[in-house]
Amino acid sequence: MTTNSSPHPASPTPATDTKVKRSSFGFPFLKKGNGQNASSSQFADEHEIYQGLANSESAGAYLVGRLGLWHGGVHVTAAGFGRHIDLAAGVRCIADGEVVAYRINRRNLTSERPDSGGTDTTAAEYSTGFALVRHTMEFPKGKTLTFFSLYMHLMAYDDYQKPEHSSWTKPAYWPQQWEVTQYARDVPAKGRLGQTADLSQRGLRVRTRANGRILAILPQGARVTLDPIKGRWGKLKTLDLNGKSLIPSHADGYADSASISNGWISMGHEHGGSLVKEIVPDDVFETVQVPSTPIPIKMGDLVGHLGRYDKLEPGTGPNRQVHLETFTADDIEGFIEACGDWVTQHGAHKEDWAPLGLPSEPTILRIAAGTTLYERPGSGMPRGVEPQVGKTGVVQSYAMAALARDTDRTYTEPQVDQSADRKVTWWRVESADLRGNPIEGWVRDFNHTPGRVTREFPQKWVDFKCISDDHDTAHTIFADPASWVEFAKAPDAPGVASRSKLSPLMQQVYDLLFTEGNGDLAAIQLRDMSTVSGNGYAWLMQATSRLIVKHESEWAAPSKWAELFAALEAQTGPSAKLDEEKKRLEKLVWWEDVSKKILGFPTNAVFHINPIGLVSNFLSDPEPITMAMLAAADPSGDPAYHAQILPALNKYARGYNVTTPRRVAHFLSQISVESGFKNVEERLNYSERVMKRTYGCISGPKGSEKYKEVGGDVVCSFGRLREKLWTESKKYANNPKNLANYVYASRYENGDEDSGDGYKYRGRGLIQTTFKSNYRVLTKEHNRRFPNEPCDFIANPDLVLSNLEYGIESAFVYWSVTRDVNSIADSGSVSDVTKKVNGGLHGYAERKSAFNKLANILGILKDD
Repeated sequence: MTTNSSPHPASPTPATDTKVKRSSFGFPFLKKGNGQNASSSQFADEHEIYQGLANSESAGAYLVGRLGLWHGGVHVTAAGFGRHIDLAAGVRCIADGEVVAYRINRRNLTSERPDSGGTDTTAAEYSTGFALVRHTMEFPKGKTLTFFSLYMHLMAYDDYQKPEHSSWTKPAYWPQQWEVTQYARDVPAKGRLGQTADLSQRGLRVRTRANGRILAILPQGARVTLDPIKGRWGKLKTLDLNGKSLIPSHADGYADSASISNGWISMGHEHGGSLVKEIVPDDVFETVQVPSTPIPIKMGDLVGHLGRYDKLEPGTGPNRQVHLETFTADDIEGFIEACGDWVTQHGAHKEDWAPLGLPSEPTILRIAAGTTLYERPGSGMPRGVEPQVGKTGVVQSYAMAALARDTDRTYTEPQVDQSADRKVTWWRVESADLRGNPIEGWVRDFNHTPGRVTREFPQKWVDFKCISDDHDTAHTIFADPASWVEFAKAPDAPGVASRSKLSPLMQQVYDLLFTEGNGDLAAIQLRDMSTVSGNGYAWLMQATSRLIVKHESEWAAPSKWAELFAALEAQTGPSAKLDEEKKRLEKLVWWEDVSKKILGFPTNAVFHINPIGLVSNFLSDPEPITMAMLAAADPSGDPAYHAQILPALNKYARGYNVTTPRRVAHFLSQISVESGFKNVEERLNYSERVMKRTYGCISGPKGSEKYKEVGGDVVCSFGRLREKLWTESKKYANNPKNLANYVYASRYENGDEDSGDGYKYRGRGLIQTTFKSNYRVLTKEHNRRFPNEPCDFIANPDLVLSNLEYGIESAFVYWSVTRDVNSIADSGSVSDVTKKVNGGLHGYAERKSAFNKLANILGILKDD
């Protein structure tokens, strides 16, 4: 018998994913805080970095080094730009990606540095450590670009053991093992017949779970890997007994490795030290490691710290630096063209961005050469009447988010411009005039005249240009090594620096950067383009950062360098310094080792991209406050409410400069206790006794009792402050309006009791803004910082309660202006901040607990 099965219903067609793969971008280091113990912060503006590099780094600029050699990256030294960055925070990954290769030095390698007489040598240390990260960006949908970021000369393992670096975090991608230390002194329990274990059988208990049943004991010296680690407990992943035997849990027992395969160990402290110490496996050091599975890494994750790279010139001292580089072998020209085509066709149509999961507003302000900058009148910005500051001689670009963080650099016209269909914004920008001198002034981001100002999408890659041509494979900027040798010997000699001596590739670079002059000093101009003197503006560094240049990598084929050394030795003869340079280069290269192990890894002729310019174009603007932070500060709060208040919290955090990790942690931990992030009004519906206790008595010395209750009434210990609370108690008890008008009368700009100011200006908001003077401050600060949203909180104080945004803003005004808590938060403890905010230490334990939870998220030290 045959039966017909009911046909299965057709499976629904899965929805097509139209979103592009997005990657966050950030600069590779943090800005050093101002003042002792001040928190570091994110760089938001590439110009600040270029200016710092130009003023402080004498070598290692993008495209051309100080000796006239090709250079595909950017150097940052501890003694140079490192003075302006948080060295302890280390070098950070510039974008989301995956670590595909790395090399760790156990200790620094050494070269023999000849002295000035050439008869003696000193040790010059250097690091060959590096990390290579692979990234992918997609735009438009289905079109991808794979690129790599390189972080070279990273700190050696032994340097982390030095006292000055012992508190610095090591990179998470380093292979991590834990070794049981001499402080682990657990011993087996007695056997069933009372047997005791040998005293040498000491180690660390392995349990079924945290504080669970004991399975066995790891001997001292055993090495394990742990995953996951939760608090001070870790779960065993791999085990190396290091030639020793596993110790049973009881003296008469037996233990094998299989019995502890899912066990947990404590990572705490006992007997004066840590039970386990972190180590790196010996076989990892000094060799190029290519993990079988790439290791995910996020933008902002630690890659390493500046490592040693001492110079070989006689008389030079220790030098720490990092070489930063990005490159791609993909068809970046075709990728950029496809990006530009899409933006040209769809950029103005906001509805076309949503399916891609991308914001529909431009993020870059571009000021073309020949644009007139204006002064800003004090009362507004009427077009065409402002005095002119000057005319730009270069193209300039800014991230609008960076400009918007400084309210003194932005002004939005109050009325909608009908042609633009939006309110047009003016921006105060810096640039250079036709002579390269710095100028500063205002531009309008729509229909600016004379000149051209546009708002651009990062996906358009505006002003980026790909260049490829013949060049010297020996890594000079000249047509051949011999021309470079001539330049190195006598750069000022007639003709040796002329444009005709450059390679065709560098002639293209020169022509793009230097549009005037005869090119007689072209090589010198290229060599010196990364430096400025005095207050000079580093405009050439930004212009150079938009050039994407195809060239052989300096980390491959040491034979190419040999050509250069041979040409130099032919002119100068053998040199001990050159011999040491050759040895270094042989140790530094890594390209061949990586290409053998990564399928499809590019050949060594790649397009180099300036890492600072790339990041600036796609810079992510991370929110100062996140949902995770709100959950940590207010764990019992409603996530839906947190999501509702988050945009306003971030808006006003930026507006009132509560953006550094310490400021954010202190602000959120204080507000969580003060109001639980709720926008409420002051409760003044008090009974007779409560109103007397609260408002009626004069305060005595600290620690004394203000009042006591006798016969059902309140008796003030040091006299009555407000007599009418006794003589007319019925008028004020359980009557918020009458009570507020009385107790807040004639204080902080409030009128007398009959004026009604006490109740009108009662406490409202996240931190209870009270009194007319404070509503005046709120009005002034709001209108100064947000001129496009004028408000009068004096006339309408209920706005603070009826509009959640303003209730949130009132807390920031109190924090940043009224009490100036930011200055305390930068270096102060939870106790210091609590006293400033609360006047005492009410809720101190809760505030401290919240701060320490936030410290974990924000990467700052806890308050102990």
